[in-house]
Amino acid sequence: MKISSKHLPLGIFFIFFLFNISSVSAQDESEIVEAYEDYTEAAREVVYLHLNKSTFIKGETLGFKAYVMDKKDKKPSLLTTNLYVSIEDENQKTIKKKLVRVFDGVASNVFTIDSLFTSGHYNIKAYTNWMLNFNEQNHYAETVKIIDPEVEEYVEEAIVDNEIDAQFLPESGHLLHGIVNNVGVIIKDNLGFGIPNVSGEVVGKNDEVISTFQTNQLGIGKFPLLAEFGTNYKINVNHANKDFSFDLGHSVEKNGVVLSVKRLKTKLFASIITNSETLESIKNQRFTLMIHNGDAYEIMDVYFTDNTTVNKAIEYSNTPSGINILTLFNEDDIPVSERLFFNYEGINFIKSNDISATRKRDSLTIKLAYNAINKNELNSLSVSVLPQETQSYDRHNNIVSYTFIQPYIKGTVEKGKYYFTDITERKQYELDNLLITQGWSSYNWNNIFNDEYNQNYNFEQGIRLKANLSNRDLKGKSDNSYLMYAISEEEPRIFEVAEEEKSFYIDNLFPVGTNKINFSKMTKVNGLIPASLYIQSFPSIIPTLTAPLNVLKPKPDYKVSESLMKQNSIVFNKLDEVQNLEEVVVMSRLDRKRQRIEKLSQGRYGKVDVVEEEDRLLYNTLTNYLIAKGFNVDESSGGLVITDRYSSGGARPGFEESDSRNLSPVIFLDDVQILDTALLFQYSLTNIDYIEINRRGFGEGLRGGNGTIRIYSNSKISKSYNNWDTVQEYELPLVFSPEKTYYAPKYQNTGDAFYKAYGSVDWKPNLQVDDNGVLNVKIVRPRIPITLYVEGISNDGSFVFEEKSITLN
Repeated sequence: MKISSKHLPLGIFFIFFLFNISSVSAQDESEIVEAYEDYTEAAREVVYLHLNKSTFIKGETLGFKAYVMDKKDKKPSLLTTNLYVSIEDENQKTIKKKLVRVFDGVASNVFTIDSLFTSGHYNIKAYTNWMLNFNEQNHYAETVKIIDPEVEEYVEEAIVDNEIDAQFLPESGHLLHGIVNNVGVIIKDNLGFGIPNVSGEVVGKNDEVISTFQTNQLGIGKFPLLAEFGTNYKINVNHANKDFSFDLGHSVEKNGVVLSVKRLKTKLFASIITNSETLESIKNQRFTLMIHNGDAYEIMDVYFTDNTTVNKAIEYSNTPSGINILTLFNEDDIPVSERLFFNYEGINFIKSNDISATRKRDSLTIKLAYNAINKNELNSLSVSVLPQETQSYDRHNNIVSYTFIQPYIKGTVEKGKYYFTDITERKQYELDNLLITQGWSSYNWNNIFNDEYNQNYNFEQGIRLKANLSNRDLKGKSDNSYLMYAISEEEPRIFEVAEEEKSFYIDNLFPVGTNKINFSKMTKVNGLIPASLYIQSFPSIIPTLTAPLNVLKPKPDYKVSESLMKQNSIVFNKLDEVQNLEEVVVMSRLDRKRQRIEKLSQGRYGKVDVVEEEDRLLYNTLTNYLIAKGFNVDESSGGLVITDRYSSGGARPGFEESDSRNLSPVIFLDDVQILDTALLFQYSLTNIDYIEINRRGFGEGLRGGNGTIRIYSNSKISKSYNNWDTVQEYELPLVFSPEKTYYAPKYQNTGDAFYKAYGSVDWKPNLQVDDNGVLNVKIVRPRIPITLYVEGISNDGSFVFEEKSITLN
């Protein structure tokens, strides 16, 4: 047996040898292990979106909360910052897209369902650039329905044709002659949804019924089949008083090896099975059984001797939580069988302990107590508030089902959240049946062995700029220095480029909303002059996710048939046409300036002065401004020599006579100390927003003994000023979308059947429990019973997902 040294082991297997087999010891230099470790070595992440609804009326807002998790430990990713979110129509045409910034594994934003949309189904996707390197579905994809009242006059029950699609999938992918094979069953309607409680018969030779089955409420089941080589099996099904007959669709193999799994309460029994026709030809040949989850793995050699079955028992407590993949390889290291099973143990589901609601005038505060959330760890939750009778939240997955299942399978799971709500032995059994129908996992061994994973797509953290110097600057004999002005919440930066360098990089830049960025070249003779740089931005476009689309539409279960137009059952502000205006308070220019100075002065020891247009017109340069503020400024050396006039002929106020000395203050530009004041020569006030003059240097330590002057750049530089010639503006092709506030639509009637089925009460994407473990949700007081759809994560790896209903008196 070989256990990976770079990962946590899957645990010790409790192996009992019901038959005489040789001891287990995998080859130390196994090609399987080497290929697997190379393929899985790189970090993986998965992303899930909590949407506020699954059905939207045109004019509403689609709100989303993104949760980005490390795929291996299922904890929030602390590395990812760039997440792409897009909406496509059914022809895969992109309607809207944006780049959002991720903080500590979470992000949120909105899309307005505006005039670009009409009635139909749309696919929302979320992914990082790094995810494009991998074949597994680590990205997020979900289909939502949009109703355009001008196109759909009525919302009616969907019509389901009396036609069915049946699929029959042998456990581990093969039917072997002479043994009892398990065959998974999935029966779907014409819309792709499972048909519940369908009974079927398996018919062999002479129309003999040899097995039967019945599907569960999601259309899934299984049956045993003692397969016989050369026999063509039929499956007969009666649904809605109509008879259907299907071919099994799989030939029975005369020779081979299959893998079968049986679940018990605490153990999993894995059986490697062959038949008597095959045994002699494979006796004492090495087969390899590997169990992995894309990270940890265990591998062992298996030999058949005199018996056709090798059984192994595995304790659930010794395997990773979530999906485990069992793959059987032949002596040539070719995968011949595969089986998935799910281990529920170790997944930390957190439920609220108590719920209460407090009304105050027109508001309602709902308190959910989450005593089990670790208050010492970061946590983040999102809550969609909808009418209790809603038909618009028909989402197939929650945060657990999508994170723990979807990245490991090739297909989709209808109502994946069902398997994690009120978990019972029955549901665990049903999930195991579902996994039989999924066939091979998303980890394609052809890709693994052929090393098809390669890092064509970079891991992104913010925007990276490459600033290429012009030929004129390259011909210069001295070093080049450049000032990048503040952008969004980014601080200004100074870059010194060595003589032999032709470019410099600016990493981890997070411009939000604005795509304008400004540079100046810093010279000793002429001060600041416009930079002549060629700027390249990475990323420059939103990459396209070309992976196959594995999504299910929201299941149509409409019970309301209401006119949208004639009866005028819903009227709300079209958010793309109406601007939400905040309260306007009229104040004078002096009042605004005074309030801004008070705000900027908080936490500062010096005197703050905001530079306004009249200051720029009156003084023009920093030198003239400082002279007016009581400083002597000498520019004869090409730089600025600044001394405080209060020190001339006597002590500065508050200082003794003996303190008079060279009182040159320390100068800062955007909190960066300026050692060479040449860059401030003839420095335009146009570039300055405000200045803090701290004559006594309080709070600055030893360096503040002579006082300090802190200059802060103007982020709203206007080209109307004459001194614009010191700055060069560049336009970035891609920036981060600002986080927008969700506004609930305004409905004319919040009590009718249509609102109860399709209306939205509120969406709260960014919530945390307080120090007492309480989640506070404050909303406008609704008139009808409501349901809260809560999802979230904690940095300790725990998950929150639940639905809580409240009926108000």
